[in-house]
Amino acid sequence: MAFGIQTWGANGAPNNYGIKPVSVVGRIPLNEGQTSGNWSFTIPAGMKVGFAVSLDKGAVSVGRRIVANGNTITLSAASSVGVGNYPASECELIVFMEKA
Repeated sequence: MAFGIQTWGANGAPNNYGIKPVSVVGRIPLNEGQTSGNWSFTIPAGMKVGFAVSLDKGAVSVGRRIVANGNTITLSAASSVGVGNYPASECELIVFMEKA
């Protein structure tokens, strides 16, 4: 017996693929308190970068904003809680590519 959930788009094609496969293109170690940086990655046309934040080394308040745009990851200072804002603690960004 199999269990699962399937969804279909307006044209009737299945659009639920489960866990999304990704290709990791790099990792960026971030130091505690680091609030600036810019990294570019060579990726094929039609792709863009995304990122995941690793577990961090603890209890530092919000202090950095991380943005993925095209083939670039940009790090800047942040002073409030919100989407795209993270603690400025020691961690790593795992950078992957996905369809644009």
